[in-house]
Amino acid sequence: MLQTSKILKSREDWKNKAIQRSYEIRELRKTQQRLLKTIIELKRMNRELIQVVNDKKKQHRATF
Repeated sequence: MLQTSKILKSREDWKNKAIQRSYEIRELRKTQQRLLKTIIELKRMNRELIQVVNDKKKQHRATF
């Protein structure tokens, strides 16, 4: 009887650990996706700003 109890407890512990691990992995993926979208948006903004700076430089050179 004692062995059965140990096996059941061990099995339950393993199951809870697996559930917790899957939850953490799921949350990590969500965070990574959110951060990836932020990175993409920042890169787009950076490209636009670089283009504006380059246009201003061209205008500045053209006036001289």
